[in-house]
Amino acid sequence: MLNKLLQSDIIVNLVSATKNMTLPDALDIFVVALIIFQVIRMVKGTRNGQVLLGLCFLALVNKLATRYELLTLSFLISYFISNLFLVLVILFASDIRRGLARTAGRFTFSKADSQALVAVNEVVRASFFMAEKRTGALIVFERRVSLGEYVEAGAKLFSVVSDRLLLAIFNTKAPLHDGAVIIQDGRLAAAGCFLPLLPSEDHISQFFGTRHRAAIGLSRESDAIVVVVSEERGLVSLVRDGDVEVMMGAGMLRDRLLAHLGLSPDKKMAQSRKGPGARP
Repeated sequence: MLNKLLQSDIIVNLVSATKNMTLPDALDIFVVALIIFQVIRMVKGTRNGQVLLGLCFLALVNKLATRYELLTLSFLISYFISNLFLVLVILFASDIRRGLARTAGRFTFSKADSQALVAVNEVVRASFFMAEKRTGALIVFERRVSLGEYVEAGAKLFSVVSDRLLLAIFNTKAPLHDGAVIIQDGRLAAAGCFLPLLPSEDHISQFFGTRHRAAIGLSRESDAIVVVVSEERGLVSLVRDGDVEVMMGAGMLRDRLLAHLGLSPDKKMAQSRKGPGARP
């Protein structure tokens, strides 16, 4: 049985190809495998992941139809496959855009300075104060992928981040409290920004409200870090790459933000303050 397996055409061809393989061939295989891995990782857990699985099944059906000479079925599938590139671009437009944005973002650099550290501390204090008062909030930290389109659609501020300003913006009587604030390079760029919502048919949508769905939607579209304050539960959550993590305290939130934003903690700034607006 083992001899038959070793003498099979597939094994013989594989061994022959391996013997004749050169360095460019190995590099070519590695690059293709890496692209396939990134595509699978990009669509995993999304609606388009099921679409991709359906396309693979369609390719299998086409192979069987060709082998057993099912002419009509083979013709229909072949006609569909001939336009497959256009179909893929339409179906995976959002995933392609997100993947390209994240890839480009890896080759850009942002400055981590004391202003960003101040912004983190102010956001942490304001977030837990609002959670205690059951005031909802959505605070976005831009990273390498630009969020300029959302800033342009919101109310531009370009001001220093402070807990008092955040509390004023998210006051339920304020006109901008329903939207998100976006922080760029340590400054509050805009408020009242509306983010892309997670599709209602997504299986995790039923567990979250509008703020969390918006945070998850943006984190899937970009590499942004989003702080969500829930007015229903009084909880503070951190959203990154579509994952939601409940923060168990101000220290935990601060540590996570510093780590994800690539900032080094400042011992002087790490000293806790008693309440929003308090100054040492």
